[in-house]
Formats: sequence, structure tokens, C-alpha cells
Amino acid sequence: MTPLRTALCALAMSACAAGAAGARELTPADFEMRAALTTERADGLHVVQIGESVLRAATTPQPYDLRIFNGAGEALPTAPLPGVVPAEPTRLPPAALNIAALPRAPEARERVLADFALRFERDREHTLLEVGPAVAPAPERPAALAGAAGPAGAAGGYLIDLRSLKGKQGDLMLHFAADAPDYASQVTISGSDDLVSWRPLVMGPLTRNRQLGEQVERSAFPLNDPPAFGRVLWPSAESPRLDSVLFAQRLAAVRVPLPRAALALVRGQAGQWLVDIPVGLPVARFVIHAPQPNQALRVELRCLYPGELAPARRHRLRGLSARSESDPWTICARDVEVIRADRGGEWIENPPIAIPGRPSQMELRVTDPKDYEGAPPVVEVEWVPVRLAFLARAPGPYVLAIGREGTDPGPRLDLPSVMLRNDPYGAAFPLAHLVQDAGGGQADAAQAASGAQNAVRAQARWRWMLWAVLVAAVLALAAMAWQLARRIGRSDAA
Repeated sequence: MTPLRTALCALAMSACAAGAAGARELTPADFEMRAALTTERADGLHVVQIGESVLRAATTPQPYDLRIFNGAGEALPTAPLPGVVPAEPTRLPPAALNIAALPRAPEARERVLADFALRFERDREHTLLEVGPAVAPAPERPAALAGAAGPAGAAGGYLIDLRSLKGKQGDLMLHFAADAPDYASQVTISGSDDLVSWRPLVMGPLTRNRQLGEQVERSAFPLNDPPAFGRVLWPSAESPRLDSVLFAQRLAAVRVPLPRAALALVRGQAGQWLVDIPVGLPVARFVIHAPQPNQALRVELRCLYPGELAPARRHRLRGLSARSESDPWTICARDVEVIRADRGGEWIENPPIAIPGRPSQMELRVTDPKDYEGAPPVVEVEWVPVRLAFLARAPGPYVLAIGREGTDPGPRLDLPSVMLRNDPYGAAFPLAHLVQDAGGGQADAAQAASGAQNAVRAQARWRWMLWAVLVAAVLALAAMAWQLARRIGRSDAA
């Protein structure tokens, strides 16, 4: 091998060594912010909710530069979860409704409904109608109904008083009598406000089966804002024997408001301010408040989107405020009314607004009044909480690290393979909590020890790589010197 080839090989070895050292695994010390995690179990699947201060340290929108390390310095597999778990609707205890059995003969059934309709009186204050129970007709009920249903189990339908359910939603439950026989058929529940005109509300199977030992019933039907009266009919010759009807009301789930975060403003020209939007904060809507009570302003928002001005994020806000109009600002909201007024002791404000896309910077301009010189409006954002599923693996302690530019996504968790069908949001997963999520310093002594241990390992690797490169370089120089000496000796001998 010639000296030149030897030198090239040595350089290639050193380059490979340097590349291997540069591709070293990241440690918590490589990130701007670190926080300790406490887990409910030693290992296994966990869910952690990321706070605002942690997201503000992110350098990418997802955020990709977030890692969770265990005590051995290994990055654990992670996967994002839906940020908000929808609240389940509240279900109130079932309440009994009045029912009346209807005759089987169609003519008699229509006559009974007509008799009820005659007793259905309306005025401006109240509506009067008494629907008695199916098993014990009231004395004032029409004579056509008493005994018109025929023998036990031979009812041709049931009339249900739904007037108390106006504006409500829930489940209508048909309850079989204790000695009722098994039954299986499709039933139709129709509704009417005047006992004359009927329309279908819901249909489905009505089942009672005791052949397998346990009693199996399917007798619930969803209703949403039903009319005043309901009627249960079925096509089969066999009749279900019901003794009561219950209604379980469902209250709409209370929507939990999204958290808000204040944004920093830097004054530019007259009536203009630059608004800094943190990269890692998943913004849903913007909230603009008037700076003073009983004040009304009209503002315009101009946005700078990622990719339009690549170095924009590296400039400070005060540097951006001095830039010329040639920069690609896009008008993302025009003629926004900002108001804060006292209306008879009640304070009213303008609602939040949504901005298309995901701007990296935003400029706020007061367009009315012109030449505005007052205090800047207060700008907040509603942001969606970030929930992260991760696969904890001993040993602890666990450390969450974030804030490193140019970091690729870490190990990913195949979320569909571990999610439960009845739990698409991971609400049943054990929770992990951040011990502290601010400051950027070490979270605790264990984390500091782990970081120091990983740093020592990294330094040792670097030391061995450096010695290998030096030895290779010395050998290459020695080979070159020996080859040169041989050539000089041959030339002298000649």
C-alpha cells in the first residue's frame, strides 16, 4: 500500500469515527428543559399530560423534540393521544311514566284514542289529560277502555304520557310484568301532540328471553325531545305484557373550556404590535381583549406562516418589528370587533376567533380609531392540551426532556395495537405526573445523577474515539516516513 493510500485510509477511519461519535444517542442533558416523571406503576403503558410551560420550550409544532428517558438513559417509545377526553353525559335515575293499554281491535283502539283526545284540553296555562295505569283503570277513564284490552297479555298497544319529557333526551324503557311470557318482535313507538296526528319516533326489537336461565331483556329506546304522547305498536299477533314504562334522562355533557395562555406583544409602528406565538403550543383560537373597560376597537390581524420567511423564528421580536412591508404578511382576520362593556352590571366581551392555518408570527393592527396611541390589546390563545402515551420500562427514574432544534422524532409507539376498543382516548391508562415542568434545571437529585452518569459514558466514548484517531494518524505518518526513507536510500545508492 502506498503512503498516499495509507493516509487516505487513516482519514477515512477518522471520519467514520467522528461520524459515529456525532451519531451518539441523545441524553437528557442535550435538551433545554428537563422534568422528572412519577408513574403509578414501575413500568408498562402510561399517559402524561404536558403543561403549558413544557410546550413553550418545544422547537417544533408536534412536538417532535420531546423525549422520555428511563434511568438507563434509554429513550422510551411514545405516541400522541387525543388532547381532550370527551365527558360522558350524566344519566339521571329512571322515572315512571303513566301508561294505558289499548284494545286489540283497530276500531276499538281508535275509539279509545278519540275519547282520550276529547278529554285533552288546552289553554294558555295548562294542559289536562289523565292517562291511567294499564292494570287498574281509573274510575273517570272512558268505559270503552275498561276491559277493552281483552284478556291478560292481549293488549293491542300502549298509550304513554310523555308531556313531562318536553325538551329532554334519554332512554325510554319498557318494563315487562313479572309473570309475562317471553317475547321477541319489532315494535314501533309513534308520537303525537294532539292524539290525532301520529308520526314514527323510533323502532327496534323488544325482547324478553328466560330460556337460558338468566333473564335477557332488550327494551330501551332512545328519545330526543319527544311530543306530548307516545304509542307502542307491534305487527305480530302476540302481544307483550308490560306493566310500566320508565324514562332515564341523559343530561348533556358539560364541555370543559380549553386552557388559555397569554402571548407576548412588542410594539412596532403606531397602533401596531407583533405577537409571538410559541411553536409548540397547539393553538385552537385567539382571544383579544380591550385594554380598558368600556372600550371598543376594530383590529386587523396579519399572519406569517412557516415557510414564507424561513429565518423569521431566529429573529427577535424587536428585530421583526423593524422589518419592511415587503415581508410576506398575510391578512388572516379583518375587521375584528374588540369590545369590553358594562351592560347593566354584566360585562360583555367579543368572542374568540379562529385563524386559518398555523401562523408562526402574527401582527395586530388597530384600524379604528385611526392613529391609535393607547395601551395594546391583551392577546390570549385557547390551546388544546397535549396527552402522550409512553411505554415505561425500568429502571427509573423517568425524565421528560424537550427543547432541542433539529431533533428527529424519537422511538414511536404503535398506538392502535395497544388501545382498547371501548377506550379510544386512553382514559383507563395509568397516569404519570410531572414533578416540575418549569425552569430548565434538573428536576431532582436522581435525574441529576442519571444525567451525570450518561455524560461520563459519552465522554469515555469520545476519549476512546479520539485515541483511535490519533493512533491511526501516527501509524499513517510512520508509514509515510519509512517509505520516504527507503526512496531516499535507493536514490543515494544509485
